[in-house]
Amino acid sequence: MMSKKKQEETIQPDAKEIEEEYEEHLIEMARKESEESPKDMSLELEDVPGLGKKTLDILTENEIMTVDQLMTTRLIELQDMGVQRAVAKKVRTTIMEMVPKYKFFKEEISLEDLPGVGKGTADMLREKGLNIYLLETTPIRELEEKYGITSSAAKKYKDSLRDLRGGIEFINAFEILEKQKEAPAFTYGIKSLDALTTIDELSVSGVRLGETIEMFGPFRSGKSQLCHQLCVTVQLPTELGGVNKKAVFIDTEGTFSPSRIKAIHAKLQKELGWEKKFEDVLRDITYARAYNSDHQMSLVERLLELFYNHKDEYGFVALDSATAHFRAEYAGRGTLAERQQTINYHLGILGRLADTYNVAVAITNQVQSNPAAFFGDPTQAIGGNILGHWAITRFYLRKSKGEKRIIRIYDSPYLPETEAVFAGETSGHFYFRDNNGQDSGAITLMLMLSMLSGAHNALCPLITEKLKENGIDDVLVAVGGIIPDEDKVFLEDHGLKGFYGPGTNLKTIVEFVKNNLKR
Repeated sequence: MMSKKKQEETIQPDAKEIEEEYEEHLIEMARKESEESPKDMSLELEDVPGLGKKTLDILTENEIMTVDQLMTTRLIELQDMGVQRAVAKKVRTTIMEMVPKYKFFKEEISLEDLPGVGKGTADMLREKGLNIYLLETTPIRELEEKYGITSSAAKKYKDSLRDLRGGIEFINAFEILEKQKEAPAFTYGIKSLDALTTIDELSVSGVRLGETIEMFGPFRSGKSQLCHQLCVTVQLPTELGGVNKKAVFIDTEGTFSPSRIKAIHAKLQKELGWEKKFEDVLRDITYARAYNSDHQMSLVERLLELFYNHKDEYGFVALDSATAHFRAEYAGRGTLAERQQTINYHLGILGRLADTYNVAVAITNQVQSNPAAFFGDPTQAIGGNILGHWAITRFYLRKSKGEKRIIRIYDSPYLPETEAVFAGETSGHFYFRDNNGQDSGAITLMLMLSMLSGAHNALCPLITEKLKENGIDDVLVAVGGIIPDEDKVFLEDHGLKGFYGPGTNLKTIVEFVKNNLKR
């Protein structure tokens, strides 16, 4: 028998030999892949099989000279040039088979692709404002009433569209998480607000494309100013925290001001080194003034067509305010049901904008005081549950001392109920900045008070005044205990920033500390 040592020497493979064999294997695989892959990586337009001289002449006349230009031009645009739709689709399918980079190219579906819909019918529907995206998301009843499509035809079109898209797809929650992580977002331009809206699980902060936002609060609380700010920050390049897209501002109360845009632009230009000119920033804000509720709803519906014709150009829509006209025109309890149903339909269109075209939509909302509220904050957003259920994230804004503003996350499926403080400039150029001109990390110390005696209104201001008297202005003061909402406003005016009652989740307090305390 062989000894154990000799046996190991006999069966032990030669490392150098294995390495050489592996290299030869890789070379052979690369050779086979090269043979199997199409060799013509730079296919010329005139060499595409099936592309006749007449079609080639049409493309050349319209300055489509390369395969890349042909593949990136929409089918409906090729049709308008005079290229037959069937020919264009066949040629593009051939290119997908010949050019590797277009192997997974996904052809756009249009109205003409539906059975029974020819070019004449499709053009007629487009003139009425319908496109393939709206057909998919619009209820059958609305298609019948607004576009003149019978319910049976609408159902047939929707079923056909579903089949063309591969049927109704169910995906698992992990894929949803990955999709949300990939969603682009843009900054508020205020560090404390970006910190407030940070979603750790998604590694994102600011405003996400496709998100719906409601901002409510009394007058001069900063709602309109934030809309102006977001119309500018959405235009920032990605390396500066934006998404490099245009904005829409629908103005129902005459609040839009180019001078505000100029101040915000100047601030960002100074802080970030942004090179875009002020005039170009204004050109990339599409503005409309709504004079009544019907006009307002019409403008929003026209955005469906605008975004379809300018795909991927827009990233943000501001509606300031969403409820002012409805509040004025539908007065009294007798019109309440009609008003709520009309608002519900209107919000549905706004939600469809966000979902279909992946734009962030922010609305501002007015408030009213509830005279029956003996305890707590009597301020309530108008619109009831219909507005309350619409937005993904709801913000409650209120004015504090001087030009300071307090913004609270009122409702969100992603974020805890926390607050941030920021301020506005008063030197003739109004824009929002972080509190005291510093970022939210300017506070270096924290003082947490526990008040169970009910004497918080007397003791807490005394403590903050003593801190000021001794020149200690970098301390964040928060209080725990049973603090009524009406007392919170008083205490905020005296420098307190956080309030935590019995049963407060520890995570909420930790988030407050992380967002406000300098590391």
